[in-house]
Amino acid sequence: MKSISIYRLNATFLFLILTAIVLYYGKDFLVPVLFSILFAMLLLPVCKKLEKWGFSRVWSTLTGILIILAFIAGILAIIIGQGAALSEDLPGMQAKAQDFLVMAQKWIQSNYSIEPKQQAEYVKKGIDTMSKSGGTFFKDIFSWMFGLLSSLVLVLLYFFFIMWKREKYKEFFLKLVNDENREKVNGELRKISHVAGRYLIGRLISMSFLAIIYMIGFSIIGLPNGLLLALIAVIPTIVPYIGAFIGGFFPLAIAIISGSTDLVIPTVIILVIAQVIDNNIIEPLVEGETMDISPIFTIVAIVLGELVWGIAGMILFIPMFAILKIICDHIPQLHPYSFLLSNEVQEPKWIESIKNWFKKKK
Repeated sequence: MKSISIYRLNATFLFLILTAIVLYYGKDFLVPVLFSILFAMLLLPVCKKLEKWGFSRVWSTLTGILIILAFIAGILAIIIGQGAALSEDLPGMQAKAQDFLVMAQKWIQSNYSIEPKQQAEYVKKGIDTMSKSGGTFFKDIFSWMFGLLSSLVLVLLYFFFIMWKREKYKEFFLKLVNDENREKVNGELRKISHVAGRYLIGRLISMSFLAIIYMIGFSIIGLPNGLLLALIAVIPTIVPYIGAFIGGFFPLAIAIISGSTDLVIPTVIILVIAQVIDNNIIEPLVEGETMDISPIFTIVAIVLGELVWGIAGMILFIPMFAILKIICDHIPQLHPYSFLLSNEVQEPKWIESIKNWFKKKK
């Protein structure tokens, strides 16, 4: 039986520790670079099509930047517009929230024997504590907004230079290998590009489907400001699994303080039905086996990403794990890791039948 060398094991652990250190302390540099690479992979087909139509490389790349900015501006415009509409309903919502607060105080009093006056004192102490740290809070908000804007500018700059001289970077990777392996490595690079672009497209399609279902469902049951709530509920779902729970909190909160308990159960039903359809039909169809990552390691990627890079890591680590699996697939010494990362859940037969039907139509 072949034993595992203790030196090799130590080298592996040392490599993992050094990788974690580099990822953690290199966050400010690596996150914008990786986001720009993902956007480049996503918009590469669009830029290539524009160049076939006669656009120069610079103009096709600038068009890609405009697409990114237009998408962000569109989301912000809808949220701001719906936020303005929500402000008109605030007086009524405040009155209903006050009624809900009185009910909560009575429930606390009956279950924990804490008088409403004592509850108000606890709340007042909390508000006083927050007000003392108010300057720090607003300073942190300003710092966060400035950092976000700076990161966006860096992403667009990196995106421009990656797309402008994309052949150079591809040739760099090909020069790292022997001539006889160039064709194989070239195929791997194409597969990696396909995986990253397909992941983002799949997430966007999934989010669009959820937004439509939420908007229709919230409008039918009469949930106030259904469009805004649908968008707020959908944005966190760019992170699989966890995002659905975070996003669902906002429409549920509005349903609770809207003054009618009849809205709560229908809201929950809409959220659950939309997620079931998305997880079992939409995502398998739009992403298919592209990611090919085990569900447990998808969750591991999300958790590690949050620990290392926060929200950005929760988005980026999933395609990073998929790319890592592709690399492990093509290096014999790393095949055990590829086996460990691979998706062991078999695709349902009916999903495969739908895919085959779509292929025949194409």
